[in-house]
Amino acid sequence: MMKLSDMKEQRKKKGITTAQKWVEEVHEKQEGLISFLGGFAVAFKEVTHTDILVEPCNGPAIPAHRALLATRSEVFKNMLAADTCKAAPTDSISLQEFNHEELEDFLEFLYCGNLGKEKFEKHYYSLAKFCELEILKLLDSSNALKVLEVSDVCSNETIKIDALEYIIKHTEELVLPPTFDEFAAKNPHLMANYNRACFILLKEKKLENKYLQV
Repeated sequence: MMKLSDMKEQRKKKGITTAQKWVEEVHEKQEGLISFLGGFAVAFKEVTHTDILVEPCNGPAIPAHRALLATRSEVFKNMLAADTCKAAPTDSISLQEFNHEELEDFLEFLYCGNLGKEKFEKHYYSLAKFCELEILKLLDSSNALKVLEVSDVCSNETIKIDALEYIIKHTEELVLPPTFDEFAAKNPHLMANYNRACFILLKEKKLENKYLQV
């Protein structure tokens, strides 16, 4: 009969073997992903079969691939879905928020899935500002609660304020469905922000009505 200590040791070895196997599988998948994205990076750098030009605020336009841009970025997906971008492959889209160097690094990030620390730190502000503006452009009833969550994770007060204002303005549409209950249960601190914003807005409205009656 096997001793308890032997059974524990056997389980331990089995657990280690399973963990090692899992690590190897994850590593293999990561290598495959890096290799896969590497192919896109090469196509980008060598300008292979590009079908659209992306224009910065200065300098020459940068050739890219519609399919990859649309797949990797909701911003590009919406831009490319516009009627003006459905014509010939020689079409271009403009990102005036970026200069040539910033745009090149931004596209490199989309193609490669990462950006060197030095480049990231150098362009952090412009990238963050671009993302902020694009998120606010896309803000609507279908994503307002999610945007509020994202603003909290990113500690972005501009997005948070805009999202809260949008939710308050569309209270009936957003607060009554069951999805709001799930959101509230998951984000009690954001609910506190929401309640506070509602109170401030109500107070301002009362003051406004008071002055109008005078």
